[in-house]
Amino acid sequence: MIRSVLAPNPGPFTLDGTRSWLVGETLMIDPGPAIDAHVEALIAAQPRVATILVTHRHADHAPAAVEVARRSGARIVAPAEVLDDAVVSERLVDGARIESEGLVIEAIATPGHTAEHFCFFSSEGDLFTGDTILGEGTTAIFPPDGVMADYMASLRRLRARYPRAIYPGHGPVRHDAVEWIDYYITHREEREAQILAALADGPLGVAELRVRIYPELHPALRSAAEMQLVAHARHMADRGLIVPDGARLALAT
Repeated sequence: MIRSVLAPNPGPFTLDGTRSWLVGETLMIDPGPAIDAHVEALIAAQPRVATILVTHRHADHAPAAVEVARRSGARIVAPAEVLDDAVVSERLVDGARIESEGLVIEAIATPGHTAEHFCFFSSEGDLFTGDTILGEGTTAIFPPDGVMADYMASLRRLRARYPRAIYPGHGPVRHDAVEWIDYYITHREEREAQILAALADGPLGVAELRVRIYPELHPALRSAAEMQLVAHARHMADRGLIVPDGARLALAT
């Protein structure tokens, strides 16, 4: 049995809020933000929680783990440098296995959104993705901590597991898991193609590139869009596809 508790923190990057996943009676994944009402809802929904897994450090995923653990006695298992050592029982390593009520949960290192991000894959084929894959829309990659090359490798690594369903940190469950990961990969490849096409007319700055690629973007999202283009540009430059040209980007010759 997998259930979610939705945190009251909707926004442009959190969609309708952070989804904390409750697996069976004793496993909780990403307790979410430290909002009192949300903590109360988590404990009420899963009073026997014994293990708390955390995907990454962001404030909409990790902080509530501390209070849930304090009140329930549950152990926290988290990536390196996520939460204080004093409250974390075990640090995640790639390939670690956590057992809970007959399930085996494998920790899969998935850097890209953040350097320390982990996803969790159950022995029944369910994939808990935190912010690596959302239930709708696409994930934001913010350099320098967010690295597009790492992110693309992580997506391909997850696809190779052929998950049956994706339980994301934001948005709905995806029962078209493999197809959805394919969409994520294709979306990034198409964005690269757009960048190359735009630069075919000559060097462009990031803001100019954003106007070409996101012509009708809401002003509040312009900065985030430009950071996505920077992430792509760094990945493309590393592969010799584009080069800096002063404050602009240009096609490699």
